[in-house]
Amino acid sequence: MFKKSTRVYNDKIDPTSSQTGSQPLPHHTQGVHQDNFNNIPSTSSKSGSKSVFIHESILLVLLGLLVLTALIIPIVVLILDNRSSTSPCAITYSQSFTAFTTQAAQCTAWQQFAANLTCTSYSKMRIYGSNDPVGITVTDPNTVTALAIALRYNTTMALTYNGIPWRVWPCSSGYEITSSGSACSCTTGYYTIRPCPWVNGYWGGIASASCNAASQTMSLSFE
Repeated sequence: MFKKSTRVYNDKIDPTSSQTGSQPLPHHTQGVHQDNFNNIPSTSSKSGSKSVFIHESILLVLLGLLVLTALIIPIVVLILDNRSSTSPCAITYSQSFTAFTTQAAQCTAWQQFAANLTCTSYSKMRIYGSNDPVGITVTDPNTVTALAIALRYNTTMALTYNGIPWRVWPCSSGYEITSSGSACSCTTGYYTIRPCPWVNGYWGGIASASCNAASQTMSLSFE
């Protein structure tokens, strides 16, 4: 009889091969894939830094606008304030007179001054000079406008305001304005301007004689 021979297989059988029918991925292949995943660039950090840059740029622009506004507003306010403080109708006659003389330039300037009183209304008149730099100020619009119109059109005017009898009256080749209440006369201590007198040195005076007065500057302003 023949003996059956047996053969012992010492090789171990991989349990996974019989169950799945596939071999596991080689170790070096897994490593390659892992490295590839690790090398993929991240876009989140770049987009975040770009957003921060945009925000900073906007803040810088806004800050610049604020600084520019802070510089412009005071300038605009200053310009508007200067415009509002100066009347567009403001006009001043101011001339120097020498005692006992008649000066044609002062008379011509007076006539030009009167012709330029072209506003329809005035709110303030001031008569003053080197003898009295403060002078007398009238702030009643009706009184001031009436005196300005009388000077412009060379018409007589007599009115009283705050106890002062103002007169606009013809004297020789021109008109005068006086606070004396006596038209075209030689009074003392009043405020009289008549740059076109009928006699040398009779051109008036501020807080002084109005005939043959000492040398002085006389001024009259409307606004």
